[in-house]
Amino acid sequence: MRLLAPCLVLTLAAPAALLPQASTPAQTDSTPPKTARLFRDKEPVTMWLQADFKTVLKDRDTSEANTRRYPAVLRFLNEKGDTVSFDVHLGTRGNYRLQMQRAHCAFVPLKVYFDKEKTKGSIFGGEGSLKLTTHCNNGDRFEQNVYVEYAINSMYNLFTPISLNVRLATITYLDPGNPAFTVTRAGFWSEDQDGMAKRNRGKILMTQRATGADMEPRQAAITDVFQYMIGNTDFSLYALHNMRIVQSDTAVIYYPMAYDFDFAGLVDAPYARPDYRLPIKRVTDRLYRGCAHPPELFEEVAGMFKSKKTDVYGVLGQIKGLTPARLKEATGYLDEFYKTISDPREMKREFRSVCQEGT
Repeated sequence: MRLLAPCLVLTLAAPAALLPQASTPAQTDSTPPKTARLFRDKEPVTMWLQADFKTVLKDRDTSEANTRRYPAVLRFLNEKGDTVSFDVHLGTRGNYRLQMQRAHCAFVPLKVYFDKEKTKGSIFGGEGSLKLTTHCNNGDRFEQNVYVEYAINSMYNLFTPISLNVRLATITYLDPGNPAFTVTRAGFWSEDQDGMAKRNRGKILMTQRATGADMEPRQAAITDVFQYMIGNTDFSLYALHNMRIVQSDTAVIYYPMAYDFDFAGLVDAPYARPDYRLPIKRVTDRLYRGCAHPPELFEEVAGMFKSKKTDVYGVLGQIKGLTPARLKEATGYLDEFYKTISDPREMKREFRSVCQEGT
């Protein structure tokens, strides 16, 4: 279910207690924890995943009580080009794609569970479980969408360390019971949320009913403008839908973090639709759903996005599997955003807040 986020109820720290230029948690320590090994490199992981996918793909249970795990074998090429293999377990995850009919979305997002003893010394060392974003169907457009969603996460990394690191993978799926099932498609690994928080000297706070007004202002503004840039409206800080709150270990400061961007207009997934309560008809129609920010903070954040424009476009350009047509489509969508933030009148019109003044 996609929820709207009210921006009026304050349940955490009062805005007056927050620092307009507060450092992110990681910036308060000169030696922050290292990034997990898997995410230190940007080269796609070449890997094979073998399982009884006929059974796995039938598991469309979206309830929290679903703890079913399916045995699998993960093989991959390490940094030296050697093949490494170990047993893992798979679980299905997500809500919307699991609820879709198999005819519309044959493949499901996965969570891979590791045995830490078996993965020692490998790129997966130290990981207990990781989310693996997969293609929805076998058509080329679906694989291109995976590349674009990966790019969105990498773009988010440019603006804030309070974001999930990602790593592309070229995955061959095999089912011993059905050799005809074999298919090779792009996917990507996402950093564990608790690992991200630890990397930033913080912790995940699973408290609902928070609003943008409760968050550290600069991080909130960055995230709000980023969501607008990619055309994403499928989130709710209030309900923790595709959003998490990171609390600093050193102070009572809260930082919003967005994730799961497959409903973004930049991706334009065939199955994506805006929430019926929003005044837009297509996910490609941008709508600002952030809260009020002081004009000077908006100007600062807009300046940051402008200064990183080359890097933002560069993320797309570095993806070898992205076709010229899809690259042109994605850059054209970003062009519209940069045109907006370069025009003061357009900015004032587009970034009208859904929050009441003073919240």
